[in-house]
Amino acid sequence: MVEPLRISEDVYQKVPGLIIITGILEIGAPQTDQISRYLISSWGKLAEAVREQGVKTHPLIAQWREALRNAGVPLKKCPPSIEAIAKRTTKSESPFSINPIVDTYNAISMDLVLPFGAYDIEQLDGELWLRVCHEPEPFTPLGGGEQEQTELGEILYADNSDVLTRHFLWRQAEKAKITAKSARCVFLCEVLSSMGEETVLRAKTLIEDKFSSLLGASVTELLVLR
Repeated sequence: MVEPLRISEDVYQKVPGLIIITGILEIGAPQTDQISRYLISSWGKLAEAVREQGVKTHPLIAQWREALRNAGVPLKKCPPSIEAIAKRTTKSESPFSINPIVDTYNAISMDLVLPFGAYDIEQLDGELWLRVCHEPEPFTPLGGGEQEQTELGEILYADNSDVLTRHFLWRQAEKAKITAKSARCVFLCEVLSSMGEETVLRAKTLIEDKFSSLLGASVTELLVLR
């Protein structure tokens, strides 16, 4: 089995108890109507949860905020990706839609209230890493625009040549973004051990079910990395 993701040891030092559920998707035939219904349902479910418990104080989001704060992430500027989505549910009754693959994993993210992302494997150069930035590196954000520089100590996803996402899944690059034409993807669901094994099991089960039923995808190399 080829590991879809490698994690450097210094990441675990900065975020003790980090768990990544990852694997490879071979996309089949997306069920667009079902995806739309699941996206709407997950959006409403998360909106209700944050109305009752707050965005920053939702138990799972609060745990991610604490973990990132302890890792030195500037939360005011760079909140957990799931917090950013949760905040959007308070401002609109309707979910945003990008393409069937992204809509599916965003819906899973909202259903689980966990950060979730994916990259197009065909655009990756070599191995995918989650690592700590030890010197400034160039970064081209999603949509293009002015090139940025990463900062020392950032936890980022990168392949062998480029930074793909800054501060875990906070800010994505243009490279390796998922499009409607993506055929093979590596996905990432970020969990913390403090959330309990039941959270890990539910996430793993939901991922396998929804990617299969909604995208007609085969899920291979499914791993829980600790």
